[in-house]
Amino acid sequence: MVSSFYRRLFFSITTDISLVMFALLFVGFPGSALAEWYVAGYGGLSMPSKLSDATMNTYGQRLAFQQFPGAGTIPPQGTLTQSFNTSDIGLKNSPLFGGKAGYFFKDEGFNWLGVELEAFTSQPTIKSQTLSTSQEVTYLPFNPLPPPPGINCQFGINCQTQQTTHGTLQLQESSMRLITVAFNVVARYPGTIFQPYVGVGAGGFYFSSSGQIDGHQVVPGLNTQVGLKVLATEEWGLFVEGKYNYATITNLDPSGYGLSGVYSAFNLLAGVAYHF
Repeated sequence: MVSSFYRRLFFSITTDISLVMFALLFVGFPGSALAEWYVAGYGGLSMPSKLSDATMNTYGQRLAFQQFPGAGTIPPQGTLTQSFNTSDIGLKNSPLFGGKAGYFFKDEGFNWLGVELEAFTSQPTIKSQTLSTSQEVTYLPFNPLPPPPGINCQFGINCQTQQTTHGTLQLQESSMRLITVAFNVVARYPGTIFQPYVGVGAGGFYFSSSGQIDGHQVVPGLNTQVGLKVLATEEWGLFVEGKYNYATITNLDPSGYGLSGVYSAFNLLAGVAYHF
C-alpha cells in the first residue's frame, strides 16, 4: 500500500515536470515553418556495473546491538557507532525501452543546439551472490570499567570496545526496476543525412526493489549520451546511441538491510525519430 502511494507520487511528479517543460518550450519558442521538433522511441540493452561502495548499515546496526546489548538497554549504558561495508554487488543486464521529445533552436540560428525530455526503464535485478563483509564497531560505555582481568568488566556493557569483523553474507536475487526521467541538452552536427550528436542531462532515477532487498526511492542522477542519426527523409530518421547513467542509492530498504551504493550503467540502444 505504501509502495503504491510512492509510485503514484513519483509518476505524478514526473508527469507535472514533463508538462511544465513542454509548456515552457512551446511558450518560449513558438512554432514556424523553420521550427524543428522531434519525437523518438527506442529500445536496447542496459549493462549496469556492479553496485560499488556498497553498505548495509541497517543490517549492521542489528548485528552490533546483538554483540553490544548495553547500547540497546533502557536507559542505554553506552553509545555505539558502526559501519557495515560489503563487496561490490552484481546486477543483471536487461532490456531497456524509452522515448524522448525535443526541440532544436533552428529559428534562433542555433540549429546545432537543442533540448529534450526523455523517459526510459530497465530492470537491473540484484543477482544471487555471496558478498564479503567488513564491520567496524566502536562501543563507549557511559561508566567504563577496566578490561579483564577486572571481574566487573562485562563485554558489550561496561567495557570500552573497538573491533573490526570480517565475514560473508549470502544475498538472494531481488527484482529491481529502474525508471528514469531526464532533461538533456543536445549538440549535433546538422547534416542533411548523417547527424552525430552528444548530450548531457540530469533527472530523477526511481529504484524499486522486491525480494530480500525490498524498498524504493527517487534519487537525482546523471544522464549522458552519444549517438548517430541517419535521416531517411526530411522527417524520418534512424539512430543508434550509447548512454551512460550514474546515481547514488541511499538506504534503499530502511527496514531491512539499508542498502546504499553507487549505481552506474552503459546502455546501447537504437530507435526511430520523427522530425516536424
